[in-house]
Amino acid sequence: MPRDDPNGDQTPIDYQICSYAGSRLSFRGPAVALERPFVAVLGGAETFGKYVPAPYAALLAEWIDLPVANFGVAQAGLSLFSEEPWLLDACSRAEVTVIQVLGAQNMSNRLYSVHSRRNDRFLSVSPALRDMFPDVDFSGINFTGHLLATLATQSRASFQVLVDELKWAWVQRMRRVLDLIQGDIILLWMSERCPDRGGNRHDQEEPHYVDRQMLNAVADKVAGIVEVVAERNQPKLDGMIFGEGEADAAMRLPGPFAHLQAAEKLAIALSEVRGAAGQQMRGPAPGSKLFNQFGHG
Repeated sequence: MPRDDPNGDQTPIDYQICSYAGSRLSFRGPAVALERPFVAVLGGAETFGKYVPAPYAALLAEWIDLPVANFGVAQAGLSLFSEEPWLLDACSRAEVTVIQVLGAQNMSNRLYSVHSRRNDRFLSVSPALRDMFPDVDFSGINFTGHLLATLATQSRASFQVLVDELKWAWVQRMRRVLDLIQGDIILLWMSERCPDRGGNRHDQEEPHYVDRQMLNAVADKVAGIVEVVAERNQPKLDGMIFGEGEADAAMRLPGPFAHLQAAEKLAIALSEVRGAAGQQMRGPAPGSKLFNQFGHG
């Protein structure tokens, strides 16, 4: 039942799932008229806003008075973004594109391949990876998380070679995605750790295996990088809506306060990119759903 509803009578979230002509993917709505000015946001479950009534895309739209197309896809990785022509074209038509920094494990590389749409699904292993981990039976592994957790218990040296490959592949793939999208791009780091801390362990917070050095390696391709690092003492589940047995899954995703922080920081970044740094941001209108959600007034 919902976290903040002990009586269990709170209405489940209506994600307003929508699709766009020419795309094979489904997204969180409301749908945006792409023939008019809009901002695009790309990302995974965090951008989609699972368990959150108002994700940062919806909040951002209130701040900048411009429609925001939420192209967040659960289980997405850079493989999905780089191999989806419709998505790249849609983002190229946007005023600005925001790309959530995703982990390096959910994408095909020289050592293993993943599903084209469900990038968290492990498909095949290269001969080189088999040679690196000869004692591992890959036949029972279906997901990248399971794969990396299993390999992390084997040879430390071999696992570091794998991590180095993931990091290299992430930089190459991210630079390719950034090259394929026309217009201004802002990267969004949304995590419980800052990019200066870690990035080598399989059990760290998302985005897995991504660190400051990797962000610096793609910084020349973007207009800016916005960092939202959730404080560990934040009441994370407050305001999230999830069913029985979903609390652990909800804990792994950002809550409403983190989404509010992301929207505020992105609104400032977008105003600077669009040459309107001196303009006052509107913010959620009094009485609106988004205004009331965060207890303003």
